[in-house]
Amino acid sequence: MATATIVIDPGHGGTGSIGGSDGNHAVSPSGVKEKDLTLILANLTKTALETAATTAGFTLNIIMTRTTDVNLSLADRAGVARTNHADRFVSIHLNGFNKVTRGVETYVRRPHDNVNFADDKRFAGRIQSAVFDVIEGFDPGTNDRGVKAEKFGVLNDVALGNTTGGKVRACLLEVEFLDVPKVDVLLNTGPNANQVRTSIAKAIAEAIIKDLIDP
Repeated sequence: MATATIVIDPGHGGTGSIGGSDGNHAVSPSGVKEKDLTLILANLTKTALETAATTAGFTLNIIMTRTTDVNLSLADRAGVARTNHADRFVSIHLNGFNKVTRGVETYVRRPHDNVNFADDKRFAGRIQSAVFDVIEGFDPGTNDRGVKAEKFGVLNDVALGNTTGGKVRACLLEVEFLDVPKVDVLLNTGPNANQVRTSIAKAIAEAIIKDLIDP
């Protein structure tokens, strides 16, 4: 039976900024904070991964960077992957901008400072497609904003351990724009909110398993 270590990073947490990670960013119209929803989605993803792993014949070591309302620096979040010799790392976030812009987007580290750029991009593409398909199924008003490259500290190769023999593929997922009223209904206040959250988590989990099976 194949084995792998997966690190799930619920974005933000706590009340203050630490090492480039602020306590919270987006807030929904109904008052749901990004830091709380990322933890909910991360826990659901962990459960979905356990189920998907059994079906696929994998033994997974699933590690959360946080399990409570605390904040960690970006380097410390990535460091969980380095310390545990992770195979995959996913940081879960929700956007917030102008209360109108919508869509799903996934980020990798820029190609000129990312030793795993091609692999990261393929992994991120699988996460992106899976999550977008789920959300579009519940609400066609979403947009596929694609895979993008940025200089995000949580995806830094040194922090992840990829410059010292590490092999972790890493991406940061922005599930949707939490400040949009329709997204708030979709994820928090609507009658299908729990189903949507669970389906998103299942999509993330299945994309991770797919990437492990077909690297």
